[in-house]
Amino acid sequence: MPYSRIAASAVDTAVLGEPLTFRHGKQAKNRIMKSPLSEKLYQWNAHSEDQRGIPTEEIINLYSHWGHGGYGIILTGNLGVDPNYVGEAGQGLVTVENTNEESQKQLRRLAEAMKAGGGLAIAQTNHVGRLAQSHYTNSLGEKHQIVDVVKSPLEFSIEEIEEKMFKRFAHAASVLYEAGFDGMELHSAHGMVFNQFLLPKNQRADDYGGSIENRIRLLVNTYKAVREVVPASTGFLVGVKLNSRDFQECGIPREDIVRVCELIEDAGFDFVELTGGAMETVVKEAQQRESTIARENFFLDFVQFTSKIFQKTVVYITGRWQTANAMVESVKMGLTQGVGLGRWSCAEPDFPKKLLAGDIHSCPDYKFALSEFGTMKLAAHWQMKQLAQKNYAIDSSLSQKVTDFTEDDEANHFRKACGVYKKQLETIGTQDNHAGVLDYVPLK
Repeated sequence: MPYSRIAASAVDTAVLGEPLTFRHGKQAKNRIMKSPLSEKLYQWNAHSEDQRGIPTEEIINLYSHWGHGGYGIILTGNLGVDPNYVGEAGQGLVTVENTNEESQKQLRRLAEAMKAGGGLAIAQTNHVGRLAQSHYTNSLGEKHQIVDVVKSPLEFSIEEIEEKMFKRFAHAASVLYEAGFDGMELHSAHGMVFNQFLLPKNQRADDYGGSIENRIRLLVNTYKAVREVVPASTGFLVGVKLNSRDFQECGIPREDIVRVCELIEDAGFDFVELTGGAMETVVKEAQQRESTIARENFFLDFVQFTSKIFQKTVVYITGRWQTANAMVESVKMGLTQGVGLGRWSCAEPDFPKKLLAGDIHSCPDYKFALSEFGTMKLAAHWQMKQLAQKNYAIDSSLSQKVTDFTEDDEANHFRKACGVYKKQLETIGTQDNHAGVLDYVPLK
């Protein structure tokens, strides 16, 4: 049966189907992005650094669905650049240690799957810094120690920054380019290492701390290091992810946020992915007269002034999109150039095709409250696991066979399963840093 959907009026989506051209010449076929999501489907049962984080058949199968789904640009979940600095078991890694014939072959296959329908394949790369996990439990229930002590990159010497940051991101860029990826995104949101350096409390007494120009230097110099090995002339895209809440919660003043955006624009980044709020609310408020706008909406303010700063850097916004109307209006108002879809893409990997054809006008109406973020994340993981079971070319109808969480009974059943799963994790002494995915039996 078709999904029950969030109520929405029909709207002409032609503007979303327009191509986007990046500053160095490469073009996305439309304005719709598949945003980065944690998949937890990479190789993590083998504990050796030369095998950990390599793409599996499952992750390739999963991306073959998105590859045929009609997206203009498709981003992977986190691909770590250092095996000693990872945020969760099951994530992908592109490191000096695991670069070998097997990993190169699998990365090429992954890129091919992502680009199967004409979309651009972009790898989100990251370094979690002080958030790194010292150990993990794989899907077989085996515990493994990664490091005894996690050293914060804020304590790195200049030499260590060069070796452990710049060279590693540059290596990842070279590997990804050779594997056929169209670009990479530097994750500078949600507390990752670039965000850690941006915090006002970073008062290093050198070029990487103190002033806002110094605190963003790690990000800018990483971009430069990447461009030294994969020049802009190749067409290889380099983007960055920013979260407005990161700025808001740590108290970075507006003038410093403006300066951060200016330096990103000047550095040469091809695109920026902005997140941190609910775009349905933002669009509604932005459509009001200036005098009636709720000025406490930090995300609205953030989106409005950053959209004016970024002139050559293409802006995508990921932020709880629900209706085609909001997506279309945000582009027409100049709030964004592209829209990023996250969890909805797990229920409907071919969402862009349906949206641009005018067959649908809103996202599925999941029966989870916004406060149930953890449950919704597990639901997305479960749907990804279902999609990963078969390749698109073998069974193109699989995208219609994922669990339907728009049904109350199924959502309630899943809530109960999540409770059991969390107790199981507690029993083996771990929480989120676990390579397994919820073992769940749908009602139907």
